[in-house]
Order: sequence, then structure tokens, then C-alpha cells
Amino acid sequence: HLSQYPNTTTAVVAGDASEEILNYIEDRHSDLVLMGTPGRKRMDKIIFGSVAERVVKTSPVPVMVVNPYRTG
Repeated sequence: HLSQYPNTTTAVVAGDASEEILNYIEDRHSDLVLMGTPGRKRMDKIIFGSVAERVVKTSPVPVMVVNPYRTG
């Protein structure tokens, strides 16, 4: 979906998800992070999953969070 944006980078890393995302942001001097959420049903997780929540709260750059299951 991102092939039309030539300055977009994707990566697969191993470890604690939120910690590795935050390390990647710092290492690559990212401008923006785009990440999906699982779209859980519980009230306390309606908007964010725990990984997305930690990244949003601690990221040094803007984070755009999308629900990949939502259409329209």
C-alpha cells in the first residue's frame, strides 16, 4: 500500500514490540510513525492496543494510528 511513497521505510525486528519501535524511530531519525491497532472491543482498549498506546505516549515524533479493520 505504500509503494507510491518513495521515502517510506518498513522493517521487521524482534523483541519487545513497543521498545523496538521506539528504538527504530531513534536509530533512523524517523519523521512520522504509522501503525495499526488491533481494534479491541474492551472499553479501555477501544482506540489503542497496549503497544500502540506506549508508542503514542513516548514517541519523539508524531504517530498516526489506524484501525486496519475499519472501512469507509
